[in-house]
Amino acid sequence: MAVSELSFQLQSKLSELDRVAAMIDRFGEEHKLPAKVVFALNLALDELITNSIKYGYKEDGEHIIAISLTYTPGEVTLLVEDDGNPFNPLDASEPDIQCPVEKRQVGGLGIHLLRSLMDRIDYERRQGKNLVRIIKTF
Repeated sequence: MAVSELSFQLQSKLSELDRVAAMIDRFGEEHKLPAKVVFALNLALDELITNSIKYGYKEDGEHIIAISLTYTPGEVTLLVEDDGNPFNPLDASEPDIQCPVEKRQVGGLGIHLLRSLMDRIDYERRQGKNLVRIIKTF
């Protein structure tokens, strides 16, 4: 199968996560992706979108998050674009996962998970938007 792309937009509401998961599942089925790749993509997207919605906007109101998935044999590229506050996930410090849970600082585990699940993560800020590109090979 050649290159294939799926692009869609969602509102900055946590209720949209179920729709996103269904679209990723369908994309995985169409391209016969391994279940663990679909799981990793869903988890990564859930984390990126949740962070964007919870922490990315100073004010309430409607914001659009654009998602694009590109399939090429052996690889899926996921691009998430939002107009939230500048945030480069690559700048986030690594959490101390050896530290007991009750002493651990809040936050950072999602980004750590993203780094461990994906093969490549890129970030850029362009025209007032955050663009996070993640690549999963299989």
